[in-house]
Amino acid sequence: MAHSGRPSDAVTTDNAGGRQIIEESPLLRTANVSGGAHEDDSYKRSLDAGITLACMTNAAIVCLAPLQYGYHLAELNTPKKIITSCDKDGAHWGMLPRCLPMNDTVYSLATSIFAVGGLVGSLSAGWMAERWGRRGALVINNASFIVGPLLMAFSVSPAMLIVGRFVSGIGSGAAAVVAPMYLSEIAPVKFRGTLNMLNQLSIVMGILVALIVGMLANEGPYWRIAVCFSIVFSCMHLAITGFAVESPRYLWLHNRRTEAQAVLCRLRKTANIDDEITGWTDPSVAKSIRRASVDPRSSTSFSSNESLRVIQTDGRGVTNDRTPKPDDEHDDDEYNAAGNTLHVDSDNVTIFNVFRFAQYRKQWVLILLLHFGQQLSGINTVFFYSSSVLEKMFSSYISSVLAMMIGVLNVLATASGALIVDRFGRRPLLLSSIASMTVSIVLLGLGLGLKINSLAAVSLYLVVASFAPGYGPVPFLLGTELFDIRAAAAGGSWALAANWIGTFIVATAFLPLQNLIGEWVFSIFVVALVVCGITFYFHIPETKGRTIEEISQHFK
Repeated sequence: MAHSGRPSDAVTTDNAGGRQIIEESPLLRTANVSGGAHEDDSYKRSLDAGITLACMTNAAIVCLAPLQYGYHLAELNTPKKIITSCDKDGAHWGMLPRCLPMNDTVYSLATSIFAVGGLVGSLSAGWMAERWGRRGALVINNASFIVGPLLMAFSVSPAMLIVGRFVSGIGSGAAAVVAPMYLSEIAPVKFRGTLNMLNQLSIVMGILVALIVGMLANEGPYWRIAVCFSIVFSCMHLAITGFAVESPRYLWLHNRRTEAQAVLCRLRKTANIDDEITGWTDPSVAKSIRRASVDPRSSTSFSSNESLRVIQTDGRGVTNDRTPKPDDEHDDDEYNAAGNTLHVDSDNVTIFNVFRFAQYRKQWVLILLLHFGQQLSGINTVFFYSSSVLEKMFSSYISSVLAMMIGVLNVLATASGALIVDRFGRRPLLLSSIASMTVSIVLLGLGLGLKINSLAAVSLYLVVASFAPGYGPVPFLLGTELFDIRAAAAGGSWALAANWIGTFIVATAFLPLQNLIGEWVFSIFVVALVVCGITFYFHIPETKGRTIEEISQHFK
């Protein structure tokens, strides 16, 4: 078979041999891969590509989903008083009551039920992402982001508000799983961290928008506008999502090979994608290709068609000698003699069995600890303390402005993490964040315990500045890097499930523990940070500059 050596190839089937062989695709010869680039750019190696305009545009569209998650996370922070406190026989706003009188217990339920919905959404997100694709799952997920806010905006009772929060939580949980998965799968290897960190940046921007809208609508019945304002983002997402592409990795895994290659050409702005596609099935080959491309002393030279190999398949998806099996000692497709069969194709790696595959078990434990530990760091209690600490030193208006500045700091610090994550790596960013956060939490506990308001106020900013660039976004990033494409959806679902469970436990237990042991409650967070930091230091590898398949090989 003749090859030009430059355009990428599609996969066709040799019925006689039961093999899939790489050959040139006419679709890719006519695909718009240059995106306005000069001819000499159109054949650069895919693994050497940077972030193109097409890649950034698709990422921006998808990030409207985590933006809504962040908005719903903070939407009830500001308007609590006007929602719950008014004359029970007071005036209505049209057909709706001016407020929804409820005690603190009921309001706390309305706030925390969001985490329960998030748990449901995160556990179902993996199935959605495999059933409808990454882009399709996010489109369908907008139903929760529309129904939930409408239920809250037109609430005539606290129960209706609670149901609306639960529905919004479902959408938020799914968005927090699928969006980072999509971002990692479209990102070039060298800038996967930067692009994926846009997920966390969108979340904190959503929180900031919710705080701003809450302040502007913090009067009379206008809280109803605040709780449904996020529908604007849902409508925007639905209007422009048609311009986004599906994840090329998802397309490849589901035997839509020609389409996957065309999408990858568009995202990388090059026709020479052979090295990256080969790495999806054999990471050792891609690693050799990438080393040869950057090491002029290397005696190994790879041409486009030399990097492509005959790939054995089972008729449903790509397989090779690294296809996952439930345990290393099993050489057949059965898990046990009782008939608990796990066929070796991607459809069977689910949230219910991912931990039963030996090659995914360590990643599964690490990702649970990353997300559960993130919540045990006490970050949400810091936001809880911000208003009360600042009001001890400043007027109500100045305190609200300073609290808003914490939100601005959160955005800026997260953005700084996105700029450096692919330069310094995940481990340094994560471990330094945990270390500085440990010191900051100690200072906050001392400031509150010794009644040193200035120390407590400064510590609030230090905790946020420590958390936002590292321990905030890196667990989401690693959740998409530690699992290969077969287990990405299941691993992402478990990661966010652990995060939501941690959120709910900390939110429920914090006040009772504080009443019991006072400011010593912060010592629990310090111990959790130290334990997690030590564990991550010894067990989490550096993933910067490595393909997802290469990272997965580290755990085998």
